[in-house]
Amino acid sequence: MKILVRVWNFIKAPAYIRLDHTSNSLKLKIVLALLQWGIVMGVTIGMFNQWLMGLLKIDLGEHAIETFLAKYSVISLFFMAVILAPIVEETLFRGPLIWFRNTKYFKFGIYASVLLFAAVHLTNFEMSRQVYYIAPLLVAPQLILGVFLGYVRVKMGLQWSICLHAMYNGVLITPMLLYKFLNLPLE
Repeated sequence: MKILVRVWNFIKAPAYIRLDHTSNSLKLKIVLALLQWGIVMGVTIGMFNQWLMGLLKIDLGEHAIETFLAKYSVISLFFMAVILAPIVEETLFRGPLIWFRNTKYFKFGIYASVLLFAAVHLTNFEMSRQVYYIAPLLVAPQLILGVFLGYVRVKMGLQWSICLHAMYNGVLITPMLLYKFLNLPLE
């Protein structure tokens, strides 16, 4: 719970202050704690969203993961989700934070990185008027993850945010890939 307080304090008043003298084992503990919280929060929000969409009878259409599962092999999907996407997304969204580290614009840089990261994940849904109305709820897991990734990026470095992102994607996609590998239906 302490880590959530630290992340909350960071996002309320972002500052580019690194944990340079922290051991790699402690950094790994921080990343693993944020991974656990990210998964718990993301899955909880996802389940709530599913319940709410059913209650409101909102059809979100096909999710991008369904298209990818049908189109690509298990190995290709694992590579794209667990290796390629974390490297590309962290480089694009959190890499540039270093440019703002000693400026009054750092706070806006961190907020922009979180919001843009979440906004890009809206492309996982078929865009409709209904999706636009509930967009913040649909990408709430990515907003939370974006905050966690921003914290890790600033405090420990880009390689650690890539690591957290890869582990998060790996935990979420591995069950779906196992279903695909074993030729089991997802529904």
